[in-house]
Amino acid sequence: MTGAVWNARANNPYYRITELVLQPSASAGLQSSEFKMTLLPHGAGRLLVKRQAQERDIPIDANRVLEFEGGAEFAIVNTGDRELRFTRMEYK
Repeated sequence: MTGAVWNARANNPYYRITELVLQPSASAGLQSSEFKMTLLPHGAGRLLVKRQAQERDIPIDANRVLEFEGGAEFAIVNTGDRELRFTRMEYK
């Protein structure tokens, strides 16, 4: 699946900030982060988070952040019918 666009905003040894634009039915592919990571949604939709042997369908809205521990591997898929935008922050 295609339709994920990453735009770098800041990158240094202590934190990284990128914007993710995820089209409907698109996957951002397998993600891995050495830092703790937070995804801040810009709007509402549905997101499927796949981790090793587990999948979670999560409703997304602008008031709910998603947090991941450092070293976690996961894939995210936009299961909604509209584009989703996130600010991804990784920090030590």
